[in-house]
Amino acid sequence: MRALADAGHTVYAGIRQPATRNAPAVAGLDRYAVETGVPLHAVELDVQSQDCADAAVARVPAAEGRLDVVVLNAGHMVTGPAEAFASEQLAELYDVNVLGAQRVSRAALPRLRERGEGLLVWIGSSGTRGGCLRRALRCPARGARTAAGGADAAGGGRGRGRRGRRTPGRPARRCPARCSRRAVGCEPGPVTASTVLT
Repeated sequence: MRALADAGHTVYAGIRQPATRNAPAVAGLDRYAVETGVPLHAVELDVQSQDCADAAVARVPAAEGRLDVVVLNAGHMVTGPAEAFASEQLAELYDVNVLGAQRVSRAALPRLRERGEGLLVWIGSSGTRGGCLRRALRCPARGARTAAGGADAAGGGRGRGRRGRRTPGRPARRCPARCSRRAVGCEPGPVTASTVLT
């Protein structure tokens, strides 16, 4: 988030429980923004709530006049063998890692399509390629998220925003917003100053 803001992008960092549990993280972002003069803001975003995702996505264009890039990065990880977890725990993991990204996409895509441009960046996991024994539950959840991102990027329809393309079996490319993470479902290329929700 800081790297994006340092590069000249206006960044809205989606954070759960910004007034309580994550208040220190919000204070750190605010302090960094003031000290460096970069456009970095916290916005409440709980990906397990469609209403919260809708409100977070709506806040950005209301404040900035546009939304250019949405980075879908929220995720939860558990470690241990699969049999150590109840099915309810697996359902919660999928709710955050897969359905959470879908909720934010559902809120953002109509706005991006309306403008005729924009970018969704799905952050995946290398663990989905080779498996990971101690993270037996996280890998399938992130794999489902990666597949959902590919389906979203390859989906049809007129009036779509800028669509990412990804070839199965090829490593994900670097995020076009130049962040340090690998991105799934995004196109390489230059990005001018953007308004980013991550």
